[in-house]
Amino acid sequence: MTEFDAHASPRPPPGWVLQWHMDTFAGRAGPFYFRDEGDEPGVGFYSENHHANLGGVIHGGALMTLADMALWDICRRAVGPFKGATVTMNAEFLGPGPVGAFIEATGEMTRGAKNLLFARGMVTAKGDALLAFSGTLKRFS
Repeated sequence: MTEFDAHASPRPPPGWVLQWHMDTFAGRAGPFYFRDEGDEPGVGFYSENHHANLGGVIHGGALMTLADMALWDICRRAVGPFKGATVTMNAEFLGPGPVGAFIEATGEMTRGAKNLLFARGMVTAKGDALLAFSGTLKRFS
């Protein structure tokens, strides 16, 4: 596990904690922060130049990665820890993501069955909607 360097990245916003899985794809794509307080789901990151596309706004793949992580956070908070895989993910890009902002995703689980979990949510920055998403997770355990 990589240690968090406070000089290399901003400190987590109040009520958020830095992810612990820094050596995974998500760790390298972030770093990502998770809402720590209460049951409300939330995953976010400080957008930096390495998250941007050639147009100078946050790359759609970075927003989709955040949304996928949020699907997991939403469902894990609703049903507890589980192993599984993302089966479907749908997204509508609503606005450009600014570099230098904290971008966050949250949402709700809309249905939970034995093996399939359904959720939807929104990615925002500074109160502006960037991406609406929904998806299905297959639970293995």
